[in-house]
Amino acid sequence: MSDLRGAFIGSGKIYLADTATPEKLIYIGNCSALNYEAESEEKTLTDFSTPGGGTDASITRILGINITYTAHHLNKANIARALFATATDVIAGTITDEVHTAYKGALVKTKYPNPNTVVVTDSTGVTTYVADTDYVVNEAGIEILEGGAIADAASIKIDYAYPAHADIQALTASNKKFRMVFKGLNEARSGKPQIVEVYKMSHSPASLGLIGDDFAAMEFSGKAEKDATKIGAGLR
Repeated sequence: MSDLRGAFIGSGKIYLADTATPEKLIYIGNCSALNYEAESEEKTLTDFSTPGGGTDASITRILGINITYTAHHLNKANIARALFATATDVIAGTITDEVHTAYKGALVKTKYPNPNTVVVTDSTGVTTYVADTDYVVNEAGIEILEGGAIADAASIKIDYAYPAHADIQALTASNKKFRMVFKGLNEARSGKPQIVEVYKMSHSPASLGLIGDDFAAMEFSGKAEKDATKIGAGLR
């Protein structure tokens, strides 16, 4: 029976799982592109039997399958993959007497982000500085005001509370292996399903653009690898 399938316009969802927990397939968010491309090598035997040359025989070998996809959701898992990072959830908390050196007109970055209920004192804890007069609070810490009472290069202490957040530390995770499942639909055939699974893939880091005038995109790439746990005819 002939195969009548033809035109294809794809959309769908990409799921990834660390091969250490292959059943934990997590949807990675909106992606605008997914491509599988064979990387090949051609070997040719020249025909030496006649002066004109030509080809006596040739073969093409598949060196690998390259995978590329474009992700648009900057969630902690995607950022961690982009930066070969580890991501940790940090619960909300409070800090007392966090010591810093303050410089006029400069940012003092607190250990934890988005500080609130901030109290700033001198190194002895006797003098309390005034918000919006001596310093201003922002999402990264406090900024020392030029005309305020905090002296240049002064030692200060900061008390503050911080919200729950994700801590992402770049270049702390080796090149992990992932299982990929694409759950796709063919819009050209009334949403017929198409499922593609890559049992094991290596993953390259991606660029992370944080300033721009359009929605951010992370261009990921990887290579399909042989999965020794898949045994049987036609499996690899």
